[in-house]
Amino acid sequence: MPANTRGSILQRARDLFARQGYRGTSIRQLTLGLGLTPAALYYHFTGKEDVLASVLAPMERDGETIIARMAELERTPDAIREVFDRYFDLLARDIAIFRFVANDLDVQRSAVGQRLRGQARDLFAWLTGSSSDVTDRIRAAAAVGTIRLSIEQSGVESDAHRDAIIGRALQIMTD
Repeated sequence: MPANTRGSILQRARDLFARQGYRGTSIRQLTLGLGLTPAALYYHFTGKEDVLASVLAPMERDGETIIARMAELERTPDAIREVFDRYFDLLARDIAIFRFVANDLDVQRSAVGQRLRGQARDLFAWLTGSSSDVTDRIRAAAAVGTIRLSIEQSGVESDAHRDAIIGRALQIMTD
């Protein structure tokens, strides 16, 4: 099998998952447009959930990097800006996959989905610190939502507005 078969399957899966959802994508569909048989897919992956985990692996690794960095930082405005910069990069790399994860219940219930949800909880816990005040939780949600929605709405062009987006998110957190 060609060395790029695994990569081709992952790219096809990424496209189909983002467009049709996890449940709406079959093993047959994953291989159909590539001229492969399901057996070829099983040569590279143990099954559809393994394909999903591999598609989401870059996002999961990026999230782990952010969480590890947060553990080293004291929650100051400069540290929050750094975390928001990293979060912006994570989303900007593939907002369609982030949207897929956020909106697909089957993905959220999967092992990789649970790990990604854990990362989101860790981000919110760090942003709110030890505060249980509802206002602090709303600020954190609004700041993270500002970044996510700005990227979703403006797509690639969001990079041109990166400083304004992150600045506004930081302002929400620190007002």
